[in-house]
Amino acid sequence: MMVVSFTPGRVRLRFKELKDAAAAEAVKTRIKETPGITKTEINPLTGSILIEYDLKILPTEKLLEAGRGELAKLGIKAEF
Repeated sequence: MMVVSFTPGRVRLRFKELKDAAAAEAVKTRIKETPGITKTEINPLTGSILIEYDLKILPTEKLLEAGRGELAKLGIKAEF
């Protein structure tokens, strides 16, 4: 897993598991359920996900904490 770009309120991550269409859809569905997430885009060709979020609702540290937990439930190890 790699952080491709980050600015407060927007992060793009890349990891090989997202190249699998079923895994990508599962990740997108779970992320959209998180309060404060305003936009998600997954590119299965590159294995990347773009997440835009509201810092007032979801501070960056809480986003990362929630992301690690949700990815672990899907069997994806994230070290960010």
